[in-house]
Amino acid sequence: MSPESNLTRRVCALSLRLCGELLAGLRFIAFGTLLAAALPTAARGFELLRVNNNPCERNAQHLFWKDHTAAVDTSRLEPRFQQIADDARGRWNESIRGFTFRTRAAAAGLCSRDGVATTEFSATTCGGASFGDALAVTRSVWNTDGTLVDADVLFNANHPAVRGEAVFLEVALHELGHVLGLDHSDACGASGAGTLMKSALGFERLQWPQADDIAGAEFIYPPPSGAGVPEGANACAILPSGARSRPALPFQAMPVLLLIRSLVRLRARSTSRACSAVRSKG
Repeated sequence: MSPESNLTRRVCALSLRLCGELLAGLRFIAFGTLLAAALPTAARGFELLRVNNNPCERNAQHLFWKDHTAAVDTSRLEPRFQQIADDARGRWNESIRGFTFRTRAAAAGLCSRDGVATTEFSATTCGGASFGDALAVTRSVWNTDGTLVDADVLFNANHPAVRGEAVFLEVALHELGHVLGLDHSDACGASGAGTLMKSALGFERLQWPQADDIAGAEFIYPPPSGAGVPEGANACAILPSGARSRPALPFQAMPVLLLIRSLVRLRARSTSRACSAVRSKG
């Protein structure tokens, strides 16, 4: 039996929330165009790609690149999109400490096993299937022990939304999250709100990996011993400078905090007056 005999291929049409098992060997992850109407709640963690295609089965081996690095080829994109994709790669590299996206020209191109994550616009997914409403699809190939051996990112050439620069940046960041081994943050029932790896676009454009996305990546690829916070990062959220993250406390909590502060000050003044009265009697 070959080391890849148990690999499976799965197509997820995220905007329709449908998944179906197909041929052995590959896995596709589509990034849908559905807009989430969720309230600005806190992010809800991360999920990992696993050998059995079930991110919710925590005991199953997760996918990973053996050398903690993956090669990416953006040269097949139009110049302006190549620049954005390279920027997305750089933003992941600035955000995590145990993994690196590097550049390398693909030897064989899109949808081939060459060990390079080729990025390209395409009218169909690998195998000729339609994108449907998906903005992009990530194809990953792995061994039964979870080691990733290849990946490719296909952007939907027929969807006008993906050609908006802000949307393209977010989608590129999202797909590179799949390349390194992250699944959708809402795959197992959590809301995924505020995370880059949520299965549907939200109203707010995310320009960096968010705190839970980073936590997921560093779960797969632990930072080297003694590694500090990445340069330009926030020590609390571990987010790069300029990242658009959610506040540490929900906005709805602010009135409660103000009320508590007012009560504390009022009690302090009452205590002060009582102490003054005692002293005057002394």
